[in-house]
Amino acid sequence: MVLEPLILVAIAAAVGAGLNTLRGWLHSEEPYSVRRLAGSLIIAVFAALALAQVQVTEGLSVGGIILIGLITGFTADYVVTKAKKETALE
Repeated sequence: MVLEPLILVAIAAAVGAGLNTLRGWLHSEEPYSVRRLAGSLIIAVFAALALAQVQVTEGLSVGGIILIGLITGFTADYVVTKAKKETALE
């Protein structure tokens, strides 16, 4: 079964966002609630999916598409997390 490139990059972006959220949860020094983890995952996945919609996938291999999706998702979650922290500091 061959997936459409845009669907493949969207899935990879969601996984990348989830990985960064999981990384933050694992490295958290304070108690981290499951509710907060779920909320973070939802925000991260939607941000990653929005970014995945503009990815150019033409001419890329399946591995390249997945790699771009993972990077997009991880970066989207990282940026959302940093923005939330900066807002909390103000």
